[in-house]
Parts: sequence; C-alpha cells; structure tokens
Amino acid sequence: MAEGMLSGVRVVEFGYAWAGPLVGRTLGDLGADVIKLEQDVSRGGHLPDDPVLRAALDDWRRGEAVEPMLRASVFPDGEPEPEPWNRAGIFNKHNRNKRGLCADLKSASGKKIWRRLVKQSDVIVDNFSPRGVKNLGIDYETVREWNPGIISVSCTGYGHTGPFRQRVSYGPVLEAHSGAASATGYVEGGPMKMGHAFPDPIGGLHGAFAVLAALWERDATGQGCFVDLSQLQTYTSVAGDLVLETSAQGQAPARGNRSRSCAPQGVYRCRDESPDARESMDMWIAITIEDDDAWKRFTILVGDIRLEDDRFRDTSGRFEYHDEIDALINEWTRPQDRFELAERLQAADITALPAMTNGDLVQSAHLRDRGFIVEWDQPGVGVYEYGGFPIHFSDWGPTEMHPAPQLGGDNRQICEELGFSVEEIDGFVADGTLVDQPPLTGGR
Repeated sequence: MAEGMLSGVRVVEFGYAWAGPLVGRTLGDLGADVIKLEQDVSRGGHLPDDPVLRAALDDWRRGEAVEPMLRASVFPDGEPEPEPWNRAGIFNKHNRNKRGLCADLKSASGKKIWRRLVKQSDVIVDNFSPRGVKNLGIDYETVREWNPGIISVSCTGYGHTGPFRQRVSYGPVLEAHSGAASATGYVEGGPMKMGHAFPDPIGGLHGAFAVLAALWERDATGQGCFVDLSQLQTYTSVAGDLVLETSAQGQAPARGNRSRSCAPQGVYRCRDESPDARESMDMWIAITIEDDDAWKRFTILVGDIRLEDDRFRDTSGRFEYHDEIDALINEWTRPQDRFELAERLQAADITALPAMTNGDLVQSAHLRDRGFIVEWDQPGVGVYEYGGFPIHFSDWGPTEMHPAPQLGGDNRQICEELGFSVEEIDGFVADGTLVDQPPLTGGR
C-alpha cells in the first residue's frame, strides 16, 4: 500500500456512502493500512448504501436491462458487465488505497476473524447508527476488551447520546436539519441544499482529523479512546457565522447569495460555451466589490455611465439598489467569456472568478500542475482520472495511488496475516464466512 506518515498503522473501516469511506481514504492516502471490511453482501455487494446504486444492481441481478440513466450514473461508460459489484464508479473513487475483506461477522468463524483483527489493529472507523454498531459487535465497549489500545471513531448522524441518537441519516437530511439549507437559495424561494450530500465530506474530514488526534494522544498516554462524532454537529460548525448572527439578532439571516458586507456581490450570467445551441449550458462569473475604491475601478472597466449614478456611490447605496445594479452587471457580462472576463477583472484588482464546472476542474492546468488530477488502472474497469490528495508535505513525496479493492479481493492475504492456516481459510470460504461476490439470484 501507499507509504507515508501513517505507515505501520492499521485501520479497519466499516464505511458506507461517503462519510465513513472518506475517513478511511484520507488515512490510506497518508500511508495507513486501511482494511475495508464489508459484512453484508446480501443486497448489492459492496456498492455504497445508496438506493440508486442498489436499484441498478438489482435490475442486473434479475436479468433486466439497467435503465440508461442508472447505468450512466453508476458504471464507467454506462457498462455494468462483467462484475457490476466491482464497477461502481463512486465506490472505486472513495476507496482507493485500501484493502478489501468481506466476512460475515455474525457467524462463529466471522467472530473469530474479527477478534483477531481487532487485536492486531490500531483504529476502527464506522458511520453506522449506534444500534447497528452494537448489533455487529464492533462497539467500543466490546473491542477494547480485546485491545485496550484500540481507537474507535464512530461518525454517526446524531452521535451516540441524546434523544436523536438512533436516527439513521443521510447528507441531505442533515443539511436540512442543520439549518444550512434554510440559508441557501433564492431570496424569494424556499430552502435549497448545496450540491450532493455536502455534510458527508465535512463529517468525513472531521473524522480523519479525529483519528490523527487520537493517535497522537495514544502515543503520549498509551491509552486508546472512543471518539463520538456527530455529523449534524460537524456540519453546523462550518456555518458558525449564521449561528452567531441568529443568536445575536434573534432571527434567522435572510436567504440569498449576497454578502452582508460587500455590494454588489453575486454570480452573473456569461456567454454560453456550448458548441451546440440545443445543449446550452449556463455559464457564470462570481464578482465581489469589496469597497468604494473597487467600485470606482469596476465602473471604469465596465464603461457604463448608468453605474456612475450617485445612488451607487457608497456601499450603503449599493446595498439599497442591489437589484438594479445586478441587472446592469448581467447586461454587461452576458455576452462575454467568463474566463477572459475574470482575467480582466483580476487585472483591475477586482475579486472575480469563473464559476467552474466539473469538466473545468478536470481540465484545469493549475490542478494538473500540482498533481491533483491522478489516474490509476482499476481492475475490471480500466484507467480513469480521479481527484487526488489535496495536501503536500515537504518530507514526503507525492501520495501513491492504489486501486480500490475488489469485493473480498484481499480475504486470503489478510487472514494469513492474522495467523490463520490455509486449511482454516479454505473452511471460511466453504462455510460462506468469506465471500468475493454477492448472491447471484433472479435472472443470473
């Protein structure tokens, strides 16, 4: 696996969807030996616990054609064959630099494997509900009896205490519950979530940080610990200014994209870059005018006498007539290329950046120059590009990239490392404790 500052640290990760796998992936990127332990393949192999992904695999297992939109959103090139449980793009993106163990922990043999694995590991990570953690026997109270130095980090939606502790959650639910969605959206519209399950990566990165802090503490004290991480709280923590404003004023801040200190500020339409008018795409540029001097430079650059109105002379006036100013700015930006316009604005010392698409980021010369866009040859899938590790360390070389594990792909190697004989491992395979594919029922 990848060499790095966490070489020699073994992490067992029970992760689904995004938050838990991101904890493990970050630690794997830092050089830890991360074992992705999957214990329920009865419905879909090791696809993330996502209804869209499970629906795609269920169609395939019944011998039915997977609906085109499902294929396109799940499988590279929209192709599930030959082993769809090993071709999920989301899984392969989230689980690089890990090894894969697929075992039934509820069986007698599985419990034996689990006990040995705990004794030879440093960290356990999960993002199950407290009830699920207890039912699997991976709770801290159980594992610390076998390994007093173990660190257990549980990234649940609501934490292991409190009246909501047993609630199962997903990112969009947490975004609504956190209050962030109420602050996002159009001024006259309703709450709007930000992209795809944004609380997941926030919780995942907090979880990785918690592991590093716990390892540091164990080095100092020799003691393991339990880390109870609430994704609701980690997500709420990134909106501290909104919470503070609500506390001070006694009411929620106004919804909308505008700054509370700069005017004008917003995103403005630019020229459509699509070569096919039938597939037009909205293109935008973000502009912020930070003070009166910036406003003067901006009006000179725009060259529209209407912006020189005395009503817009200072920030308070620009706040009052923000809608009118926005209309004039949109009129100016609409026919222009967003990248060229951003360069002109930046040259005038005005804060501006194009709103980037995913394609823009993949093709970004800056990100490529810094080695952020990486590729690896995923078994059964092929060579694809992915987002890499965003942090550079002076004492370590570039982060190595190893493919995501195939389902149960490292079963034998890991069990051999735990001290089981070849005969014992053969028995685990024969009795169904170790598996490397989901049950192929229905039309297959």
